[in-house]
Amino acid sequence: MYNCKIFHNLGESTSMTLHNKDYKSLKDISNDLGLTYQQVADLSSRKEKKKYQEFKYFPEIKITRIPKEKISINNKDESTETNNES
Repeated sequence: MYNCKIFHNLGESTSMTLHNKDYKSLKDISNDLGLTYQQVADLSSRKEKKKYQEFKYFPEIKITRIPKEKISINNKDESTETNNES
C-alpha cells in the first residue's frame, strides 16, 4: 500500500493539502492522477526534486510506502470497531 499526498506550502507553518489518499499500487496512483507509471515511480523513489518540480507554484507530491505491519494493525483496529458496533 502507498499513501499519496499532494500539497502546497503556503508559509513556514501553513500548508494546503490538495489530495491525501491510500492506494494499493503505484499503478493505481498513476491512473487516478493522470500521470504515467514512470512519473509516479520516480516520485516515490527520488527524494531530490526534478528540474520541473522547482517551479514556484508546483505542488509537493509525496508518495510513501505503508509498511505491512501498519496495514495489519489498522485492519485489526477496524475489525474490532466493527465487532463493537454490532
